[in-house]
Amino acid sequence: MIPALDALRIVALERLALHEDHDAARLERLRARMAAEGVQLNPVIVSPCEGRLLILDGAHRFRALEGLGCRLILVQVVRLPERVEGWQHLLRGLSPSLLRSDTSAFSVSEDSAPGALAEVLFPGEVPLRILSREDSLRGQVRALRALQALYPAGSPVRRVEPEGRIEPGEGEALVRYRPFSPGELLEVVAAGEVLPAGITRFRIPERVLGVRYPLEKLMVGDPEERTAGLRELARRRWEENRVRYYREPVILFE
Repeated sequence: MIPALDALRIVALERLALHEDHDAARLERLRARMAAEGVQLNPVIVSPCEGRLLILDGAHRFRALEGLGCRLILVQVVRLPERVEGWQHLLRGLSPSLLRSDTSAFSVSEDSAPGALAEVLFPGEVPLRILSREDSLRGQVRALRALQALYPAGSPVRRVEPEGRIEPGEGEALVRYRPFSPGELLEVVAAGEVLPAGITRFRIPERVLGVRYPLEKLMVGDPEERTAGLRELARRRWEENRVRYYREPVILFE
């Protein structure tokens, strides 16, 4: 079988640790969809971290299952990547004047400043750099939260790949977040903090998708027994030729 299938586990929900917050509207949509479908479609991507499992991707799935009363969760265990990238956010309704209206947690500079938490691009404008007023990691988290608090309510936020070279159109803003090192993320977790939603981007080779694990089996049960059953399911699907492996980039409709 494909080695990545051996990385699938069923574990107790309480073993997982978040490093990033969730978006309330997105969470509600996902929770409703999971309740209607009765399955966890994709595993949460986790990495071992000081006795717990750090969530690299899947904070909304974790919160949705928690809200549905599940005590177990389907995960794919991977090594902590050496590099963590930062997403770009494309949205409408954010303006230079709005950015400068809240300076309690961050400052705004037009100069190329080292240590900027984010760079914000507007059409026809000089890029603005967002700088934390505090050097501590907690201060940086507060500055990032203050920045996202300025996002207009109800305005869709489109995530753009870190290397995506797009320009914002009329009425749009492009927020480019700085990457965080794995060590910084571990420090965030140790401090009991979480970054705002949608900032970190991990590249996971051989990500497993489309498992469709029944929620009823996640409500209660022994994790080891559930994992044994999951491995039997994976073996059976492999033998039935119901598993596909794609090396090239794949586009998914959510």
